[in-house]
Amino acid sequence: MMFLIGQGERVVALGEPEQRNCPKCGQLTAFQKQLRYKYGSFDMLFGFAYDKRYQLACLQCNHGWILDARTTERELGRVPIPFHLRYGLCVLAVLAALLGASAMAVNGLL
Repeated sequence: MMFLIGQGERVVALGEPEQRNCPKCGQLTAFQKQLRYKYGSFDMLFGFAYDKRYQLACLQCNHGWILDARTTERELGRVPIPFHLRYGLCVLAVLAALLGASAMAVNGLL
């Protein structure tokens, strides 16, 4: 049996870009609200997200500002991280507990 263990980073665009003056580029460019997060996964089904941050970034040079997470999530209404990366580790723990409990029940230990 082979298990896949991995990690990665994703950037999710939120909403439409808006024009702002970029201090690094020195010109008027498009800025995009983004969610940047890192994740770990076990067998590509059970994962967890960490180092989550919302940002407003220049689409040319990636310079920008970090946004307040609570305010941004309130505006969005939901967190755009997939279910298997938000709650996957909890689902794996529950499945392991159920499997362990059923094995103990079969062996008469419960």
